[in-house]
Amino acid sequence: MSAIVLLTNPIDPNETARLREHAQVRVASSQDQQVLAKEIREADVLIVRSPVAAAVLAHADRLRGIVRHGAGVDIVPVAEATARAIPVSNAPGANAVAVAEYVVGQMLLLSRRLHAVDSLLRSDGWGASRVLSDGAVELRGKTVGIIGVGAIGQALARICHYGFGMSVIGYRRDPSKMPDYIRAVSSDEVFRTADFVVLACPLTAETKGMANQRTLGLMRQGASIINVARGAVINQADLADVLAQQKISAALDVFESQPLPDDSPLRTMPNVILSSHIAGITLESMRRISQLSVNQTLELLAGKLPTPLVNPEVTQRALERMQMLKTSF
Repeated sequence: MSAIVLLTNPIDPNETARLREHAQVRVASSQDQQVLAKEIREADVLIVRSPVAAAVLAHADRLRGIVRHGAGVDIVPVAEATARAIPVSNAPGANAVAVAEYVVGQMLLLSRRLHAVDSLLRSDGWGASRVLSDGAVELRGKTVGIIGVGAIGQALARICHYGFGMSVIGYRRDPSKMPDYIRAVSSDEVFRTADFVVLACPLTAETKGMANQRTLGLMRQGASIINVARGAVINQADLADVLAQQKISAALDVFESQPLPDDSPLRTMPNVILSSHIAGITLESMRRISQLSVNQTLELLAGKLPTPLVNPEVTQRALERMQMLKTSF
């Protein structure tokens, strides 16, 4: 009996074809958790691109492992998987270039107000749109402050430092791991001094609500905040209040509630650019992530633990579980 790999969403077609050489590949028929709980019953490996509830794993008796198609594991029930001796892997850094380039694009849009220029040219004409260039600024010589200097933060820092001649400051728990062209500062100092504050950190107890009324109030007149982390890193109500004062601008790819509610005040604010959690999605990044995810899946199907492991503490129990599953099914 061939192994079954369940995908919450489709992945790269070429990598799907490669996976089909080794297993049956099924795509979940719905994102509804009850449906997923039913369809996971026969799965040997689950590849995750959309949220999975902890309760789903109660039905995953055959599951050898969970592969996160991406870096962030906040949509994976890691604690529940660990309790059930199920290894979890992910793809850290595979979309770092895509996200970094997205941030640069938003910095250019915000610094030149190009999104507003385009809109005003279409609605009010040539002359009206040219007025917006009065406040345009160059990136060269400006300061970008990065909170979360991991793979994405470092990719962004390289582009900003070497490509645009920007000063780069950053905050991370272990500043010794930052390149020498990034000046390590406190998180408050990032908010206080950066022309562009970029949130590229994981969502943790420390970072949840980090951008709030107090820290946003530290930002300089005319500064911008760009969020490519997780929506809950920003207190969205506080941000809306600060944006209404026209002191700062923002570019947001992630939100506390996704999809962004139709009645969100952010939808009508002229000083914020909105996108639908697409910063890390390019043809190239999806191919890289899919390739890594399939490699990890094949490791699991071969009775090996995938690398990297999100929950390495599960190692011995996971190997025992896989051996038990091998003899049971």
